[in-house]
Amino acid sequence: MKLILQRIRLVQLVAVFGISVQGLASAQSYNMDWFTVDGGGGTSSGGAFSINGTVGQPDAGVLSGGGYTVEGGYWSGVSIIQNTNAPILNIRLAGSNAILSWPVGISGFSLEETGAPDSGLWSPTSQAVLDTDTTHTVTVPAVNIIKCYRLKK
Repeated sequence: MKLILQRIRLVQLVAVFGISVQGLASAQSYNMDWFTVDGGGGTSSGGAFSINGTVGQPDAGVLSGGGYTVEGGYWSGVSIIQNTNAPILNIRLAGSNAILSWPVGISGFSLEETGAPDSGLWSPTSQAVLDTDTTHTVTVPAVNIIKCYRLKK
């Protein structure tokens, strides 16, 4: 009889504890203070939660931790658009410049640039093309600009 009473009390204790913990968990509220990670934007979501960000806010600073650093602000950018049947156009960053290159073996292509690829307005790049035995190379500024480059025949 004593063993049965102990088991009943244990079940009651577990039930009371479970109800208490549930009450504590449901009493919590979610709060996201206003912060910025400048220079990026978009929406991230998972389950019932989502968070939105905006692009290039002017109050940018440096965010770092471990081996990673994010420097905020307005991003400039240089990108390439690969045309079908054109040589591969390579891009690499070198300090505050981007170096665009493509193989010499295929003739008739010139490098074009635009600030708005959807506009259809492309023009030959004003930067000099330097040639080696194997590669055409153009160095362009990669700071405070938004440019797209392509090879066109």
